[in-house]
Amino acid sequence: MLKEAFTTSTGSFTLNEFKKIFNDLYNLRVVTFTFKEAFISAFFTLIVGLPGAYIISHYKFKGKSFLVSLTTVPFILPSLLVALGFIILFGDNGFLNKFLMDVFHFKQPFHILYSFAAIILVHTFYNFPVVLRIIGAAWAGVSDKYEFAAKSLGAKPLEVFFKVTVPLLLPAIISSFSLVFLFCFLSFSIILIIGGARFATIEVSIYTYYNMFSDFKMGSALATFQALFSLLVIYTYLKVSDIVKTGDIEKSIAPAPSILSNKKTLFFSLIYLGLIFFLIIAPILVVIVYAFLDPFSSKFTLENFAKLFGTDYTYLLGTSFLRVILNSFAFALFTLLLSNLFALLGSYGLKTNFKGKNLFVSILMLPLAISPITIALSFIIFFRSPINLMNTPIPILIAHTLLAFPFSLRALLPAVQSTSDSFVFASRSLGYSRVKSFFAVDLNLFKNVLITSSIFSFAISFGEFGATFMLYMPRFTTIPIALYRFLSGRHYGEASALGSIFAVINIISFILIEKFHRGRENII
Repeated sequence: MLKEAFTTSTGSFTLNEFKKIFNDLYNLRVVTFTFKEAFISAFFTLIVGLPGAYIISHYKFKGKSFLVSLTTVPFILPSLLVALGFIILFGDNGFLNKFLMDVFHFKQPFHILYSFAAIILVHTFYNFPVVLRIIGAAWAGVSDKYEFAAKSLGAKPLEVFFKVTVPLLLPAIISSFSLVFLFCFLSFSIILIIGGARFATIEVSIYTYYNMFSDFKMGSALATFQALFSLLVIYTYLKVSDIVKTGDIEKSIAPAPSILSNKKTLFFSLIYLGLIFFLIIAPILVVIVYAFLDPFSSKFTLENFAKLFGTDYTYLLGTSFLRVILNSFAFALFTLLLSNLFALLGSYGLKTNFKGKNLFVSILMLPLAISPITIALSFIIFFRSPINLMNTPIPILIAHTLLAFPFSLRALLPAVQSTSDSFVFASRSLGYSRVKSFFAVDLNLFKNVLITSSIFSFAISFGEFGATFMLYMPRFTTIPIALYRFLSGRHYGEASALGSIFAVINIISFILIEKFHRGRENII
């Protein structure tokens, strides 16, 4: 990909493609808009997430751990499913507009979707858990002795917040902001579906240059520019995250009060938590409800599911729906096995200290900073020669494994490093080989973490859209691709039926992750 970006058709070095990024009006508008939407999305995400971070860090209440766990849901939900939920909920003929027109007799629907505001809204929903978790954890560790000292000197509540609390939370704020910015900067399917044709980003333009114009050089230049900037953002995130982890912030000296102790706080907290709960649950709930509704009579029906398993839409999907399901499960299972295998090998290799270890870890985590579209573009360039593998499922499988691998490594590396070698030495002294002791001892010590990693890898592969969209052929169609086809054709009933199946699988994934990963370090 780098070769395509930096060379001419004759093979000589050039920077012409990069000059076009800033000289061409279309490319300049795309780059400017990408930075704009990512910054504004991250800003609003920060605003929405801060009250939640305060609530979970300062008060105790029943269901708190479940609520925090619930914030994992957006991360295991495919973005296409979220987009479908927002279309059904906020579309011109969506549930919200129907309610407003039927109950309050509004004459015109609110045009929310296919706008800049819609992009910000969906990005905020999708990413606010990052802010809530990172800042919430940091805020819980801020000792209240600093606030007591400031108040004793006459500082007012706002002065305490901005002059004491904010500086202590600044590393966590920068860390969460940079991570959300990166997620929005690399957003693809949400921009493609919710934004509409007017709101092209760098990610969408990379796909356009390849798919519509077969311009590998311009696509590669944009992908390279995007990847370099993404690496800069992820470097900032990792450096600031180190400050959050190694800082001298102390635990609070006073126990957290009950949220019921202050009526005013309880009132605003209930409004906030209700809104957040609605934003997380409503888009999924409306998809499931719509799947069982006849759009004309609003009566219960199973027709949408029957159509999925029929042959009516084979022309739209390019293959049978049964083949689509088998493809998704096959890719997810192979991704699960490969990502865990490589994560285990990496974790054991990183258990010993060696020169350049941090650099090696950074290289292993690179797929977090490089978008699925960029990975797919590089595969298209690489796998087409000397042996053309683009007609095989291999590029899709490798792409899914690369995207799931960092999460597997983040889950398994702390578990492997914290495992005492004394258990292994004891088993070896009893005559076990190292391989046998691995299965008899090591796996028993971190089997729950391995299960969690497997579920995450499965869910990531099962919901992956961007790279698959670039690499697939009709016979390799997966459920996210099928969902996109139904959305593009405005077959919302069939899309909802497929989305509800998707939602059930993700809800099961969420429950299993919480069961096996409770109390451990966050994977996200």
